[in-house]
Amino acid sequence: METINCKHVEPNGKVCRRVAFRNLFYCYAHRHLYLGGETRTEYEKRRKTLSVSSLDYEPPIMKAMLEDPEPHTDPEPEQEPRPLPPDWDELQEEGGWWDTALVDPTPEEMKKEALANAEVAKRSLKAEEIYTVASLGGEVTDEMFGRDFQSSIVMGGITGAGILLAIPFLPVIALVILGAAVNAPMQGGGDVATDMISSISEGLWKPHIFAIFILGGSFLGFGDHRKRTEALARGYADQGKPPSQGRI
Repeated sequence: METINCKHVEPNGKVCRRVAFRNLFYCYAHRHLYLGGETRTEYEKRRKTLSVSSLDYEPPIMKAMLEDPEPHTDPEPEQEPRPLPPDWDELQEEGGWWDTALVDPTPEEMKKEALANAEVAKRSLKAEEIYTVASLGGEVTDEMFGRDFQSSIVMGGITGAGILLAIPFLPVIALVILGAAVNAPMQGGGDVATDMISSISEGLWKPHIFAIFILGGSFLGFGDHRKRTEALARGYADQGKPPSQGRI
């Protein structure tokens, strides 16, 4: 059967251009609007008995479609405006979840918070904390500042070497943890672990690889010291103090 386009016409005159569905004059989306209409097969059989000048030569569905007036739709009833979403700030304030009277922390409180965080963690101050203390007029002692230039580089190199030494043991530890999690102990036990550590260490524990890790750790230590030094300098500069008063 010849492929034709859908014969449906919207009230605004727009013609549907979809392909007609099966043996109908309309597409799948519009076929429910013309239930009981004449099919294309029925129309072709009827048209053979008519002349071209006959008024019924054109499909009656087309004539009805073109002659039908525009559908009249009742105006939609006026809808009440939707309520605005609740103001969560007001609800939380009424419920006592927070107090709007709270003010921003004072410089002294910010300085104490930075020192308290470092004390709880049992470490020296980070670069941001050093800047906070110095910019608020506090004194950054050697203990607060942490390692000096040489110690930072040495400790970074030691850390890099330690990481390289630990790498062969990591796969074994991961397998043991995974076996315990799935209740399937590693087959072979210590022999497999020893062979795995030996093969990995033979490939990694070489002088040039140790040099790379030590240099990388030293570079990271240098970068950390530089960040802390710059934070201290910026903090004292904001206070209008000369750099000589800081640990530069």
